[in-house]
Formats: sequence, C-alpha cells, structure tokens
Amino acid sequence: MLMEGDYCIPCILKMSAEIIRGVAKDEEQVHEFMGEILKMKDLRRDKSKVTPSEIVRDIWVMMQEFCSVEDPLKARRAEQNLKALNIYPFVKELLHESPDPILQALKFAIAGNSIDAMLDAKSGIDRKIISFLSGINQKAVEEFKKRLEKAGKIVYFSDNCGEIVFDRLLIETIRAEYDCEITVITRTVPVLNDATLEDALSVGLGDAAFVMENGIREPLPGTILRKVSPEVLTAVNQADLIISKGGANYETLTEESDITGKTTYLFQAKCYPYCRAHNVPLGALIVYNN
Repeated sequence: MLMEGDYCIPCILKMSAEIIRGVAKDEEQVHEFMGEILKMKDLRRDKSKVTPSEIVRDIWVMMQEFCSVEDPLKARRAEQNLKALNIYPFVKELLHESPDPILQALKFAIAGNSIDAMLDAKSGIDRKIISFLSGINQKAVEEFKKRLEKAGKIVYFSDNCGEIVFDRLLIETIRAEYDCEITVITRTVPVLNDATLEDALSVGLGDAAFVMENGIREPLPGTILRKVSPEVLTAVNQADLIISKGGANYETLTEESDITGKTTYLFQAKCYPYCRAHNVPLGALIVYNN
C-alpha cells in the first residue's frame, strides 16, 4: 500500500510532532525539526512510490540524529507492556468464558492498545469492552479459522508493545485449539513503539511461541521481505499461514506478491484509506485474508 499524500502526510506529521515534543528540549527545537521534515522530497510529491512506513523510517533516523537519542520511545514501550500485563488475567478470564475463544482473542489482538484506555475506569469495564469489540466480519473470521485448521507452521509478524500481550493471548488460544508451530517475528532495530525481541520476551511471548528478530538493520515500521534475515525468509517460505499484525505490516507486506494467498492481516481501520479499501467505518476491526 503506497502512500496517499492527502491522507498519509497529515497523519505522519502529527505523529512526528507528538514524538519530538517528548524528547526535544523546547518548543523552538520542535519547530526546527518539523521544518526539516517538511523539506523531505517524498512529502512534497503529488504521488509517491514509497510506503508510509519508509517515510516514517526516514523521519525516525532524522529524529535520532537531531536529538541525539537512539530510542526515543523506549520508556513508553515498557509502560505500554506493563499496562497490558496488568490487564492480561482479566482478558484471559473473558476468553475462558467465551463460547468462541478464537473470535474474542482476535478482537482483543486487533484492538490492541485501544483497549488499555477502557480499563482505566473503575466501573463499566466489561460493558465498554464488549461494546467496543462487537463489530468484525464474521465471514472473514470463519475463513481465518479454516486456514488455521490447515496450518502446521505459522509465522506471526508482531506490531506494537502493549498489543503484544494480546498477541500472546491469541497465540495461546490458537495453540489450545489447533496443532501448529508458531514463530513470532519482532523488530530488530527499535522504531516507534514497535516490539523488539527484548520487549516480546519481557511479556512472556516466548512461553507461547518461538520468537525471533526480523533481521532488518534499519528502523523500519512494517516488513519488507528482501530486507529480512535468511532465517526469517526461510520461515516465511515454509509457513502454511502468515499472520500480519498492524497497519505498518499491512502497508508493506501487501506489496509482497510471494505471500499472497496465505496471509491474514489483522489491523484496525485507523484512517480513511483503510476504510475505503475494506468498506468499513473508522475504527473497525479488520480480518483480511489475502
């Protein structure tokens, strides 16, 4: 999925401003950095031949150099994981009581960090979550289950911290119902709040699946297969099913023709291009079997 300027550029600029404000020494430095971003050629073209993830990669590198901070969101990632781990027992109990654990685990894994805010309140927790997770394409879920039945080997591309706790729950639920091996792929180089190997192991994901880094030696949100390690590429080629989490992986992996036909994308419709492509409202939980 290539970048759409009218929609992607404002989103990227907003995200960049929010991050730089957390690490810059003052507002003047924020303005200076945002001015540098606006000079980027790919943000000034009517049509871009790159994905949003590649633009974010370049901005992240600029931010590292500008602020002399290698990993600006390291503390936030740890905070998100801790918050989600506090929720883990509650969600696990909900799945245990559900007549369709796979369906419910899918919803939690897709919604990810959006659920955290709902659990801050002292009351109405169950009602809020159930209401929020009510909408999902049942036909797509049933197709996903059919893929699970036939999949002996699964590769699972993870996304954000916090969210990886719900990935763990989905993986545990899948392995309880299906006989399969699951390999989880994390980022090698920290970028945004995406999970690294260290992050994944810290939430117990290694107890549910084999976890390995993607081998990409640059801060790239998403996954470009020509850049991954030989070990990851072998796992992808041998997989019967690939599960791709999050928007950045969706944007990049849908450009990979070799995995078409065995990839299921799990993500939330957080922007208009996603909504238009899948004919869903903003915020919808998407299961896309490609």
